[in-house]
Amino acid sequence: MRKPSSLVSLLAAAILVLLSPPALAGNDKTPPGNPCGDGPGVGKGNPCNGNNGNRGSNGNAGNGSNNGHDPEPFEIDRPGNDRGAFIVQIGEASTASISQAAESQYALIVQAGPDNQADVSQTGNGAHYAAVGQLGWDNELRLDQSGPSAQVALLTQEGGWNNMIVDQRGSSISNGVAALQFGSGNDINLKQEGSDNQALLVQVGSGNEMNVDQHGDNNQLSWTQIGNDLSRHMVSQTGNQTMQIIQSR
Repeated sequence: MRKPSSLVSLLAAAILVLLSPPALAGNDKTPPGNPCGDGPGVGKGNPCNGNNGNRGSNGNAGNGSNNGHDPEPFEIDRPGNDRGAFIVQIGEASTASISQAAESQYALIVQAGPDNQADVSQTGNGAHYAAVGQLGWDNELRLDQSGPSAQVALLTQEGGWNNMIVDQRGSSISNGVAALQFGSGNDINLKQEGSDNQALLVQVGSGNEMNVDQHGDNNQLSWTQIGNDLSRHMVSQTGNQTMQIIQSR
């Protein structure tokens, strides 16, 4: 079994990976048919110099997968005074439970070992922030956040046959979850209700499954799975939405 400090490092590293923006490669080369250069294609097709591109069914303006409705990137600081509930457990068949109903809510759970369970419930006003990391087999993580303020969850599981159940209900305020699972036979079930729902989900391993249900305006979903025997796309979205699904083996 890894040392507890290794799990804390894993959680921190995973959070940084999940929240880092994608790197974009660029060069100084001009692609063929540059509509913003010289020649008969100037000002046609792709936007350039204030041109918004061609409209209509064959055009390229406003016809992206998100229909021009990108929510602002989800950003929220950890609630403000460094106070909260913190649980660290080492061993098997342990249970950690945090229930909060205050205006500034912060919950941190770290578990190392098999057959553990972590439960976090945050309700009421004020920002809700939860960070949970589990290392081992047959672990279960349940997170329930509800209220009129912003909600954030940063979650990691490493091992096999782990289960993650996340329910965020944020009314008209942003919900955001970044979740990462390493190993085989893992499962993520996510439900979000509110505006500006954002989910960044990553599974690395074989036999993993995801189920996502987003309701509200300006939904964003990034779904990445790497491995064999991956799940079918079980996704439900209502409202304005963008979605990116990557599966590879």
